Amino acid sequence: MLWRRCWRAAGLSAVMLVKAEAARAEGASSCATITRASLVPCVIHASLVRQAGVAAVEAADGRVSATAPWFASSPTLSLTAARRDSASEKVLNWSASLGVELEIAGQRGARRTAALAERDAQSKSVEATNRATAAEAWRAYFQVLAAEEVLRLVMRLEANAKRLSDAASVASRRGAVPGVEADLAEAAYVRVVQRRIDARRDEQRARSELAGFLGLDSVQELQVEGTLTPLPEAERVTAASTGDRPEAAAREAESRAFSARANAQRRSRVPSPMVSAFVARDGFDERVLGVGLVLPLPLPEPIGRMHSGEIAESEALARRAKFLAADSRRRAKADLLAALASYDAAREATHTYTKERVERAETTLASLAMEVEAGRIGTRDAVILQEPLFELLLGGVEASRQLCLSSAEVARAAGMRLEEGGAP
Repeated sequence: MLWRRCWRAAGLSAVMLVKAEAARAEGASSCATITRASLVPCVIHASLVRQAGVAAVEAADGRVSATAPWFASSPTLSLTAARRDSASEKVLNWSASLGVELEIAGQRGARRTAALAERDAQSKSVEATNRATAAEAWRAYFQVLAAEEVLRLVMRLEANAKRLSDAASVASRRGAVPGVEADLAEAAYVRVVQRRIDARRDEQRARSELAGFLGLDSVQELQVEGTLTPLPEAERVTAASTGDRPEAAAREAESRAFSARANAQRRSRVPSPMVSAFVARDGFDERVLGVGLVLPLPLPEPIGRMHSGEIAESEALARRAKFLAADSRRRAKADLLAALASYDAAREATHTYTKERVERAETTLASLAMEVEAGRIGTRDAVILQEPLFELLLGGVEASRQLCLSSAEVARAAGMRLEEGGAP
């Protein structure tokens, strides 16, 4: 029967392990395709910094649980025995006493208050970590979308530049244009090829950064869906809509935790008496019952230990955390104004790159090679016209990228929650 139970337990463990591995693989695969809705939840779930913060909260839970016992220490049982031999008799003397330490100055309650405050501070710190992670996730997400858009644009322009270079080369061989113009068109094509290589590098870098946030082993596993559309929350933000930053709230909670710890350390100065009851048999063969009281005698420092240094440290750390919270709130206003200025500038820039202008520029670029082939425009003029049109298209993508990035910064500076994702 014993071997059957062992096999049953081993089989159950194997099934649980397979289920856990399948759940982990399913979670990883679900986060391999990133959308606006799944971005932040997946990044926060994969964040090792957040997991470390959760472990800190669990450690604080342990400190709270440590304050549950009623007594500061376990009761003590003392036993003694002695044998007395004399000329007339032999007597066995023995005694037993049971003592317990009593905290009379509310030390247990003070320790529990301090532990609860520390747990609250760790929870607020995890919230601040989630907010910062969400902001970084949106930044990396928009960088990937912008890099992919630039790469697609440059690849289209490379095809147009190649066609223009080929048309100039054919016209040069026919003697319709000088050879130097064909060389100029080829040089412009090589420059576009270099831009395509740079765009591919930037796209891979952006994807690698986002894959790192998601904890993916390979960039090839990552699929990013979405468009360069700013977060709609930014439109509702004004200069007066500053919310409390989670960083400031975490610092405030940390200050309260240090103050509570200082209070617990001050209460620990009060001596905890030990009350005991004993029973003994003395030398006269009599039973003796009694009670005892042991009272520690506190001595002033530096002779004794009164926790003055620990109290001073905790109070100083509480003041430090409070100052940092005030500094975070002071900088929040300036950060929001700067973010709003960047957002307004980016929005104005995107209005400059209208849809009609971008479409007209793409159409003109695509038609340059045909105009050269038809002889309606010279090769040199086509190469000269190609560059500003190219810059206009890239400028439109850059303006959209800056608008998206600044929208995430505005939402973060205003204290909005970014962990739940944004809708286009």
